[in-house]
Amino acid sequence: MSILEQLGNVISTDVLVVGGGISGIVAALKAREVGVEVTVVDKASVGFGGMSARAGNGLLVLKKDQDIDEYVRYHVENIGRYINDQDMLRRFAEINYKCSRALSDWGVQLTTDKNGDIGYYPLPGAPWFGTGVELNMVPPLKKHAKNSGVKIINNVKISTLFKDGNRVIGAAGFSVINGEYYIFRAKSVVIATAGCGFRVIRMFNGRGEGIKLAWEAGAQMRSAEFGNFFEAVTKETGEQFHGTMPFMYNQKGENIYDKYNTWDAPDITPEMIVGMTKETLEGNGPIYVDMDKKDADMEWKGIGGSGAELNGMTRFFPDKLAWVKRTSERNQEFFNLGRKPEMLVGLHANLGPIRVNIDMQTTVDGLFAVGLDVWIGSAMAGCVPPPGMQRGNSLMHGVTSGFLGGTAAAEYAKKTNEGKVDVSAAENHKNDLIKNMMREEGLDTEELILRMHQVVAKTKYNLYRSEERLKEAISKIDALTEDASNYSAGDPHMLNKGLELQSMLLSAKIAFCSALERRESRGFHFREDYPETDNVNWLKWVLADNVNGELRISTEDIPIDQYKFKPENFRGN
Repeated sequence: MSILEQLGNVISTDVLVVGGGISGIVAALKAREVGVEVTVVDKASVGFGGMSARAGNGLLVLKKDQDIDEYVRYHVENIGRYINDQDMLRRFAEINYKCSRALSDWGVQLTTDKNGDIGYYPLPGAPWFGTGVELNMVPPLKKHAKNSGVKIINNVKISTLFKDGNRVIGAAGFSVINGEYYIFRAKSVVIATAGCGFRVIRMFNGRGEGIKLAWEAGAQMRSAEFGNFFEAVTKETGEQFHGTMPFMYNQKGENIYDKYNTWDAPDITPEMIVGMTKETLEGNGPIYVDMDKKDADMEWKGIGGSGAELNGMTRFFPDKLAWVKRTSERNQEFFNLGRKPEMLVGLHANLGPIRVNIDMQTTVDGLFAVGLDVWIGSAMAGCVPPPGMQRGNSLMHGVTSGFLGGTAAAEYAKKTNEGKVDVSAAENHKNDLIKNMMREEGLDTEELILRMHQVVAKTKYNLYRSEERLKEAISKIDALTEDASNYSAGDPHMLNKGLELQSMLLSAKIAFCSALERRESRGFHFREDYPETDNVNWLKWVLADNVNGELRISTEDIPIDQYKFKPENFRGN
């Protein structure tokens, strides 16, 4: 037995995938196709943990003969608003059709037309399509992955990455069940941990763990100021109310959607959410939903009980219909929402600022990242967090990024030798975990999380921003970070919670500092003190770097002159 093996379970693999949701499993499948050994590890259960396990409903899809130029133009002008990496966006669009076909080949049920092919239904005002997908869409992928030889390890939380020079060569973590220590040797590592949703809402439940892993390994972050997706939620439930956007009104009877959306938007826009906040500040609240109008719209879409077809195709699957019906009934039963439920603005996040190139490689050798961890950092979507005014695109982004990242990580591994894990680094990490886990005295983690919510979920800090309020938010996050170093644990489960808290606080600090740097308003980043979009001075990406443990913010000019689509007024004119 080697010295390393005396510390815990040592597992060697070519590609280590951290996170077993849709992007992680797709990355594993693609890496396995290259012919390398692949291991997926998840702190919960691969195929059932994370956000995508029961996320089926619809996917954003492009047809085989889609006009990619038109899609990219529309996205850059209306959604990403020229903050996109247009090359990245184009590549995602170009492989979209291939990815949707692969899902079907891997056993995932999609909407079909009368000929048995993938069924496409048009979405209003947008150059893309939708297709339905079964509610439990990830288990078929997991089954296919296992059958192809992918190794799966459940209930192990990865808590550090190992490096040899500037190259990531493995990872370590612990069982959230019994605390057992695990060491992974790998030629490349893929992060797929679902970004950071700050534990505010069930829909987006990433805890920033991949962000912290990448940050501590030296990876650069990009565009973190755009990780603040706010939605309309009911006052009673605190949860999103699907399909209500066009039917919200202020106390003057004005339709909020029509008042603030100045274009034929395909989905909820930042203008509308900022508008809701503005209406409330001006005394025109509370905002409410007209349920009579909403129910009539749902009936047309096949959710109201009269059927599940749209344009001759099966739009939703029976399990999804049953879920929608059950949740609606339970909301009425327990909360009695009535016909005009009050609506608030609620944080959904989702922050994913890890910078990657066109192959999903981070700025650190051997480290790749996919899924929501890189949604913003890839600059594919520009100035909007997921789903970015494109319902179904979060799931499809998980597939497309996994497609690219898994293949690239495997090709990298094939050309690379296994690195040597530093025994002292592994031992020190294990001792730190044990020390933290055994600490029963300290601050309550749940209380600290609630205090964090009072910062990250407040519109005055994270939506309706200003220099003064952002500095106040940063100060509060710094104080919380200091407190979070003294959380109480006592067992592996609570150790995991404490580490999640630290990851979320780091993610918040990066986001607020990036937002302070961007002195303009664009997309979901709204600055009360800089309310206009500035294409002359702010066609830039805001970058965050870990410099000897300190956060350093800088900017990088977007190469707009090299891109096909440009705003009318910008610095190059």
